[in-house]
Amino acid sequence: MSHQAARNGPSASSGLSGHAAARPPSVDDGLSRPEQRSIAVCVDDFGLNQGVNAAALQLAEMRRVSALSAMTQAPDWEEGAARARYLDVHHVDIGLHFNLTLPFNGAPALGSVRTLIAAAHLRLLPLRRIREALLDQLDAFEEEMFRAPAHLDSHEHVHHLPEIRDIVLDVLMRRYGSSLPWVRVSAAPTSSLMDSVQRPDGRKAWLIDRLVGAEDFRRRARSLGFLANRRLLGVYDFKATESGYGSLLRHWLRHARNGDLLMCHPGTPRMGDLIRHGRGVEFMVWADPGLPDLLRTVGVRVAPMSGLGATLAERMP
Repeated sequence: MSHQAARNGPSASSGLSGHAAARPPSVDDGLSRPEQRSIAVCVDDFGLNQGVNAAALQLAEMRRVSALSAMTQAPDWEEGAARARYLDVHHVDIGLHFNLTLPFNGAPALGSVRTLIAAAHLRLLPLRRIREALLDQLDAFEEEMFRAPAHLDSHEHVHHLPEIRDIVLDVLMRRYGSSLPWVRVSAAPTSSLMDSVQRPDGRKAWLIDRLVGAEDFRRRARSLGFLANRRLLGVYDFKATESGYGSLLRHWLRHARNGDLLMCHPGTPRMGDLIRHGRGVEFMVWADPGLPDLLRTVGVRVAPMSGLGATLAERMP
């Protein structure tokens, strides 16, 4: 990271909120260590503001995360891209966080995620506008990064929705057919509602999976040859305390499988950011000096999804 980034970026020692950094809970319970699994960890909302950018870049250079998802309409995308393009592509995937629900820089949103879900199932979506929005955002990514995105996901998981998923996969096939980006599948850790309701984070993950149609998207992507993550971890309500998020992280890591993707939203709390509390808490936990010990103890290796290969993620035949 540049000297300017080091001066302006958040630091774990400051704790972001003025407190000591939250150490992830110990998992040394005397049991034998599990077999090592490899997962990707992705920071969403890159470009949203300088606080998100600085946190994401610092965690990427610390090798705590292995992917950044960029909002190319957001106010600080160009500033973030100017530094992100120098990250080691062998350790960090940088992709597009396709946005249809937040207005940026004169680009209007198509509506709330609830509105899009209803319109998608009623076949009332403005398909031409969606295709144009995706093409514009891909253009903005390539103009700043000088390369294609390594992956595609979306704000509020809208790329899974009926008709939107067809546009997304068609555009990616036409544009990058010889070297497809991997795509995010927002599949819940468990497909059983009864298992999911036992944990608040499990209920939200299950609802996202079902409401947006994660499995339908997976099947369609599989038929076209895309690489995707196995399951999505990291779903919660952004209201956890530092120790609470540390407990959630321990749970996700202990139950992770090869090829899973864990999303996170670290950053410096900024006014106007609806999840500013969660961003500060997440950064403190992900930047904590004890995190590498936690990863070793639970047997998890953080790696870019693009490098996990057919045996770890689901290489779509």
